[in-house]
Amino acid sequence: MLMKNRKAPEGAYQHIYKITADSGVLFYRIVDHLVYYTIESVMSRRYNIPVIVACQMFNHTHKLSAPVDLEQMVACESNINIAFTREYNQETGRKGRLFKRPFGSAAKRTDKDKRSALIYILNNPVEKRLVRQAKEGRWTFLAYFEKSYPFSEKPVLSRARWALRDAMKVVEHEFRCGRYLRYKLLYQLFDKLTPTEIEQLTDYIIQTYFYFDRDLCYSLFGDCDKMMYAVDNTKGKEFDVGEVFDPVSDIPLCEMCRIADKYKMLGPGLPLMQLPENKKKGVANYLRMHTSASNTQISRFLHLDVCEQ
Repeated sequence: MLMKNRKAPEGAYQHIYKITADSGVLFYRIVDHLVYYTIESVMSRRYNIPVIVACQMFNHTHKLSAPVDLEQMVACESNINIAFTREYNQETGRKGRLFKRPFGSAAKRTDKDKRSALIYILNNPVEKRLVRQAKEGRWTFLAYFEKSYPFSEKPVLSRARWALRDAMKVVEHEFRCGRYLRYKLLYQLFDKLTPTEIEQLTDYIIQTYFYFDRDLCYSLFGDCDKMMYAVDNTKGKEFDVGEVFDPVSDIPLCEMCRIADKYKMLGPGLPLMQLPENKKKGVANYLRMHTSASNTQISRFLHLDVCEQ
């Protein structure tokens, strides 16, 4: 039962954690991140649940939210899982559930516990050595709290190409209709854009669908500057969401993504996921020779049993 042993004390925040069923990589590409992000945005609004912060890593997600009760939280998270699993399975040709369990959750009652959870969530990519500061990672979304285009130059619409202007109009229309962005639509939008415009549209999508409650977030620390300072200079601790601590750097996963992208394995349909087992083993040998990835990381990247030396 989804609500078994879960607690939702009045005024508590919830640290919500999800990991893939096989601990394998889920977010290979920008489109994977954006589909999940826009689904979470739409569902959070639909169920009227304030979200304080969130973070997407290669094979798991974190979120700190403030649901009113268990039923509201479970309904929201269940529908996020259902929508994203349907989209991801249709995109990749896979079947079955994506996540190891529907989700882990831990109630945060005191301001100290809420701050600690927030800092822990945002520093995930720092702990995995992907960035030096949390705001440098796009998928902590922290950079978007104060800037609309933190990873690209804000487009001047009067001088922008029609392809970018039209793409922005489509995104705005989908958002106003309460719809998340699907893979097929994202491919159609990105296909007409230059690499620079793709970065601009990605920033635009994240800011348009931005669903974090800045006031609740800042109120835990006093203001934005104090929050940023706390995130950069302290480490939060979490022991009760069921996450198994893994100190290994995620940099080798980035190396493997670059190689897979070079060889057209991360395109529409995610061809990497559709390789037969014997082909995956060949790719595993190549990755072992050309990256710093461990056997476990290669296995999780390719969704194989642990690769042998």
